[in-house]
Amino acid sequence: MRIACYARVSTEEQALHGLSIEAQLAALREFAGEQSVGEYVDAGISARIPIKKRPELQRLLRDVEAGKIDLVCFVKLDRWTRNIREYYKAQDVLDAHGVAWRALREDYETQTAAGRLKVNIMLAVAQDEADRTSERVKAVFEEKRRKGLAVNGHMPLGLDFCAGQPAPNADAEKVRELFARFIALRSLRACAAVSAEITGKRYTTTGLRQLLTNERYLAAGIINPETWERVQAILSTHATRTVTPGRVYLFSGLLVCPVCGGKMTARTYRPRGHEYVYYSCARAAKELKCPNHVCVREDLLERYMLAHLLPAVKDHNLRITKARKKPVDVDALQRKLDRLTDLYIDEAIEKDEFDRRAAPIRDAIKSARLTPQTVDTAEIRSALDTYEGLSKTAQRAFWGFLVRRIIPAGEGFEFALVLP
Repeated sequence: MRIACYARVSTEEQALHGLSIEAQLAALREFAGEQSVGEYVDAGISARIPIKKRPELQRLLRDVEAGKIDLVCFVKLDRWTRNIREYYKAQDVLDAHGVAWRALREDYETQTAAGRLKVNIMLAVAQDEADRTSERVKAVFEEKRRKGLAVNGHMPLGLDFCAGQPAPNADAEKVRELFARFIALRSLRACAAVSAEITGKRYTTTGLRQLLTNERYLAAGIINPETWERVQAILSTHATRTVTPGRVYLFSGLLVCPVCGGKMTARTYRPRGHEYVYYSCARAAKELKCPNHVCVREDLLERYMLAHLLPAVKDHNLRITKARKKPVDVDALQRKLDRLTDLYIDEAIEKDEFDRRAAPIRDAIKSARLTPQTVDTAEIRSALDTYEGLSKTAQRAFWGFLVRRIIPAGEGFEFALVLP
């Protein structure tokens, strides 16, 4: 077993709670012993930033892709990441190469099917709590803005803090010019194209919309009320949404059109005071490139999935039990690959020959490490028992963790599970 030790700390405060780099490495070294193949330390880096901006984590993932690691260890899951989306970016790399991870001070691991399921469920709940925390923080910020108090953080173009209040700075004129240019062009795309000439920075249409709707410019007196109202009126005529703001769609990104294979998107309908969510093929609705105009009602799909999830897991277990073959000798394959590598290093074979002969060996090793496993149906049953008590956000995460895709089929649905 080749174990990689990963440690991270973002602030000095964490050192006071026993999570300093030294404390983490000491625990990791004790666990890994002689099986350690490397230490990867991201010091002074937040766990919420993208993994592409964490150099040591990137080095670790490159070593995973190179086949140098079998298990990644860290002290606690929050040393690895606190960002759900970034967690799955890293997890995709680990899964693709048959590498598991373990948190030493927490009951989390991905070496077993039950462990992976527990992590998925706990992350769903964690995502729900993170969303609730975000809402509370936004409420505090809105109250500060209502009272005219400054909100700490990055100030937008044209504003600085002065005596605890946002105040215009030397770039305020650039903001006025952007507003005036947008009124003249009446197009986010056209205005974004000339934004670099005005500000020295090229804005995206999304970034430009955020700037043009920032009420602090109005409060600070950079933009007068007449100009503000004209800009908001133009923006409102261009604003189109196919989803209801703030609405959580349980199966967003999972439903696939059975005709063209494209994604099915959600819409909310409110006939006679009732609210229903339907999914339809995006290509049929927008591009008219698909003849499938059948809609799927979300509540009926949810009912179907709740009734058929556990039977699908049992079928999976039955197939795995029947299809189990003689275990592959991974060590023998690795020795064969090592000998081939030695030949290439000694220049006994050319690179093309090495690649041709090494590829099937690597594929065999990867397949052996990714041998499907059965899933504890009791864990699935327990997860379903807690489903009704989750928020809509957590329920959406629940399906996203367990289901890879859903395809309407006749009176029911075909779906693929994300199973070990």
